[in-house]
Parts: sequence; C-alpha cells; structure tokens
Amino acid sequence: MSDPRDLDPHGRLKRLIAQKRLILGVNIGLMSRPGSPVFRRIETALPLGLGMFGVIAATVFGGVWLGVFALTLGILVWFLFLLPRIKDQVYERTLAYVLSAPEAFAKVWQAGAITLRAGERVARSPDDDWQSFVYETKTREEEMETLQ
Repeated sequence: MSDPRDLDPHGRLKRLIAQKRLILGVNIGLMSRPGSPVFRRIETALPLGLGMFGVIAATVFGGVWLGVFALTLGILVWFLFLLPRIKDQVYERTLAYVLSAPEAFAKVWQAGAITLRAGERVARSPDDDWQSFVYETKTREEEMETLQ
C-alpha cells in the first residue's frame, strides 16, 4: 500500500531524495550569483579581496616577481581549495532550500537552476514536469511491493 504522504509531490520528492532514488542537480553558476536565495556574497568577495590585496602587497614590497608568484599561488588556492568548497556549500544550501517548502522548490525550478535525475532519466527545469517525474519514480517500498 502506498504511503499517504506520497500524495503530496513535494513530500514524495523529499522522500525519494532521502532514499537516494532521485538526485538533485544544481546549476552552481545560477545559484551562486546575486539574487539567488542561497547566494552569500562573503564567499566570493572575501577571497577575491584578500587575493587582490595580497598580490598588490607582494608586488609593492617584493617586486614584480613576488607579485607574479603571489598571483599564481592565489589562483592555485582558489581553484584547488576554495572553489570546490564553495560548490559543495552552494549545493548543500540549495538542497536544504528546495526541500524546505514547495514554494521554494517551485521558485528554483522555474529559474531553471535545478534538474532531477533517476538513473538514466532526467527532468530539466523549467520545461519538464517535475511532479509527473517524481510520481513515476518508485520509492523503496513501492519497489519492494512490485517484487513480491
């Protein structure tokens, strides 16, 4: 028998994501810019400001070669350490936001910032119908019922 909570598409979505039956894809570029509900300016402004200050200070006090070295080091730190961390944080905040309320999910879906994936099947926002996609994906309980 199906769970009554499955009648609500957002509740079913939360359940399927918790069971890892659906994977939420996030367009990090859209979700990490101003105007996004999960954007944090400090994540991009602080590292950029510190990097620029460091390069200018290294150039002024140590010369051009130290400035170039500081710039190279700053770029490596950005791409190897900071950017992957920021991507993970934006994904986690987006996941928490879209699972918080049906209106939040609808807002992000209409913006085209997320996708849903179940195996090889993909629902891309805003063109595809996410509710029918969620209802077509079986929960663990439904999968067990069909095996019996």
